[in-house]
Amino acid sequence: MSELARRIAAASAHADPVWTGEREARVRAGVGRGLERKRRKRVGFVVALGACALLLGFELGRLGEKPVPTARIATPDQQGASLLQLPDGSTVTPRSPDAHVETLAVSPGAVMLRLATGAARFSVTPNPKRPFRVVARDVTVTVLGTIFSVSLEPSGVRVGVERGRVRVDSPRGSRVLNVGDTQSFPSGSAHADVTLPHAPPADAEPEMVAEPVAVDPLPPVEEAPARPAALPSWRALAKEQNYSAAFARLNAEGPSAVRDTPDDLLLAADVARLGGRPDRAVAPLQRVIADHPFDPRAPLAAFTLGRTLLEQLGRPRDAAQAFATARRLDRGGALTQDALAREVESWSGAGDDERAHARALEYVKLYPHGRRISAVRRLGGLD
Repeated sequence: MSELARRIAAASAHADPVWTGEREARVRAGVGRGLERKRRKRVGFVVALGACALLLGFELGRLGEKPVPTARIATPDQQGASLLQLPDGSTVTPRSPDAHVETLAVSPGAVMLRLATGAARFSVTPNPKRPFRVVARDVTVTVLGTIFSVSLEPSGVRVGVERGRVRVDSPRGSRVLNVGDTQSFPSGSAHADVTLPHAPPADAEPEMVAEPVAVDPLPPVEEAPARPAALPSWRALAKEQNYSAAFARLNAEGPSAVRDTPDDLLLAADVARLGGRPDRAVAPLQRVIADHPFDPRAPLAAFTLGRTLLEQLGRPRDAAQAFATARRLDRGGALTQDALAREVESWSGAGDDERAHARALEYVKLYPHGRRISAVRRLGGLD
């Protein structure tokens, strides 16, 4: 592991802000009041509070009231037995030597993993209140308690069910697989290759073919082309938390699919972050900050940008700048203290001890009894 990666991992383990229900409520209430004031001043401008709450839920729900449990990744000498072990007893084991599984989100409310390469077997502990999802390219497998396998193939993603039931969402639609079912879902333009659970009996009667009958020819009739079934929009798929399918649909709809509004831009960023392409979340978050700096959601966009750069893209120096922007836009709001703590963490992860020290001194001065005072002092070299 490089020195940069080691610093980031060590810092993240100590400075990740803890969100309580009370703090989450304050943030939501503050954003709601800002939107309400803006709506009163500008007649006819309707702000979608429901979408705002959804966006906050995506961000704050992952942090949760309790510390998010982390999955244990097996060491190299354990790879034959297990790739991943979750706190609830769910396990992931390799089905191929090149199997690699990444953790996108593990919280009391949801689990999302990504099969990056190879094939793996997932044994999920039943929990009806916590959806368990596996993302493989542009296919998402959702379960509540089962054993199934996912394999990446040249022409698609193959899913096989050993126990229970799973729902598979792909750009071509959704399908429920039962025990014993195996199906390959296309990745791109290839057609699905389905293995049926039952074959037709060998002694089935041959189909009768009628003798041709001479008839007078009729003039050809032009039939109207069948109208293709409407596909769900990327926004609808995102609201269902089917982020991989939403990301595929977003790409298919083209550059004009995202409107230049904070709601759409933040939702598009969530689709990219949680759909396995965090690099594609940077641009919409930057557009919120640049084009809508006075919107109540701009601080949230800057804070989310910082977390994406630090935790998913390994760019701590850029993350520090984003957290500084979040503080400037928030102006002492609910995100300001945590943004300063994460800025200390980012500078420390980037190896810039001087700036980490300066920001730590600022934190101690502003928040002498702050929630992250111990971690900030340690990361800023104050102890």
